[in-house]
Amino acid sequence: MTKDLTISLPEGYGSGTSRHALLLTLDPGLPAAEIAARLREEGVLPPMIVAARAEGSTAEAAELIAHLASKHRILEAPEARWVCGTGHSAAEALRLVFNRPDLAGRAACLSTSFEGAEEAPPLHSRLLRELEEWMDLPAGVKLFLDYGTLGIDECYEPYHRDAGAILRAKGWKDDREFRITRTVGGSHDPASWQNRLGPALNWLAGR
Repeated sequence: MTKDLTISLPEGYGSGTSRHALLLTLDPGLPAAEIAARLREEGVLPPMIVAARAEGSTAEAAELIAHLASKHRILEAPEARWVCGTGHSAAEALRLVFNRPDLAGRAACLSTSFEGAEEAPPLHSRLLRELEEWMDLPAGVKLFLDYGTLGIDECYEPYHRDAGAILRAKGWKDDREFRITRTVGGSHDPASWQNRLGPALNWLAGR
């Protein structure tokens, strides 16, 4: 499974015995290691093991985290294990923290494709139906969702509006368990996601 990942280890990892937080990005186009390093210098993030799913990999997020935990000194607490994605991989990240909160407790979901490959409208979104069907939302999870106002992202507003309504109806509070951000000028492309990942990680860190 090593071929499915690129991994950046924190400074001094090889000579120490400490365990570290994990940031896994499911989109290889996101420069997560560089952004995490900058936020570490600013005192926002702790030293983290940053891993990215490789281009073309079919490995699922849960498999990747389990593999990383077996090979590296990663903190066991779910809140120290973060996952981020864009578009369809953002939907995968969201499902991971809801289905396996024991594996990951933080998710940054940029331009989440709630409509899925079938391009279903909000009332028929499979992911929104799954959110409605979850009886109890997992405790301790923090979820950041955002969408832009340009291109296909402009069409995502009703999905995110419905997602927020579902989460609130189940007892989650804005800016406590979750945040949904409308990014003016944001679009469905790597350059935009790169600019939006930093604010997402800031919020997940409680900043």
